Amino acid sequence: MQCEPVRQQRGLCLMPVYPSPETWKHGTQRQRERAARSFIELRKRAVPVLDGALLVEDDDKVQIQPAADVARRILVLWAVVLRSGGVPRAETLELLDRLDLWACVSPQEKVFLQNENPNQEECKWFGWRMECIWTLLWALGHVKQMDWPSEMCDSQRVTELVAPNEDNPDFIASARLRPTSQILDAQDLILRIHWAIRDAWMWHGGLVPEDLDWSRQSDCIPTSVGAAVGIVEQRHHSLNWLANFMNPKDWDWVDTST
Repeated sequence: MQCEPVRQQRGLCLMPVYPSPETWKHGTQRQRERAARSFIELRKRAVPVLDGALLVEDDDKVQIQPAADVARRILVLWAVVLRSGGVPRAETLELLDRLDLWACVSPQEKVFLQNENPNQEECKWFGWRMECIWTLLWALGHVKQMDWPSEMCDSQRVTELVAPNEDNPDFIASARLRPTSQILDAQDLILRIHWAIRDAWMWHGGLVPEDLDWSRQSDCIPTSVGAAVGIVEQRHHSLNWLANFMNPKDWDWVDTST
C-alpha cells in the first residue's frame, strides 16, 4: 500500500504548516528554541505536528536520573533482553546478583525474570528493550548519535558495549551523562514523532510511512506492526524515564503521553 501525498491525505499543502514557537505564550526561551530545533528535523520528512504548543521540561526544572542509576538500568535491561532471547533463567539472575542490582529491577521485570517458562509474546515484548538500552547508552556517551528512528538499533554494538561489563562495577562508578540540553533535545524530538504516529492512528486510518518519512510517497503500514513505531515507543519511554517525566514511581510506570 502506498501513502498518499500529504496534500491528499491531510487536505493541506505538501509540507505541513509548522507553528512558530517564538509566538507561544507558554514556555521559556530555551523551550521554544528547543521546539524550533525539533521542527528543523521534522521538516526534512514533512512530519505532521500539533498546531499548538507542545513542550518538554526546561533545563533548570528537570531532574535527570543520576548517571550511576542509568548504568544500572542498562544492566537490568540487558538481563531482561538476554532472558527474552532464551538465555537460561539462572544465568540472568546471577548477572543481577553479581552487581547487586535487584533493587533496580521493576516489578514487571522481576516477574518476567523469575518465570521459568515465559511465553513467546512476553519474550517478544521484553526483547524490544534492546532499543531502550541503545538510548541509554547514547545518554552515557557510549553511542555517538541516535539516527532517525526508522531502523532498529545495532544489537551487535550493544552486545560489544554491555556484555564485557556484566560484572564490572566500574561501568556504574565511572558513568557520566551527556549535557542535560542534549537529553532534552532528544526527548523533545521523539515526543513530536510519537505525536505524529498517534495522530495517524486516531485520524488517518492508522497508517504511517514505514520509515516515518511523510515527505515522499512511501509504503504505508499499520501503526500496530511498524518496527519504527516500536523504536519510537521505546526511545520515548527511555527518555521520559531519564528526565523523570511525571515522576514515575518506577520504570514500569513511565508516562509517554503526547
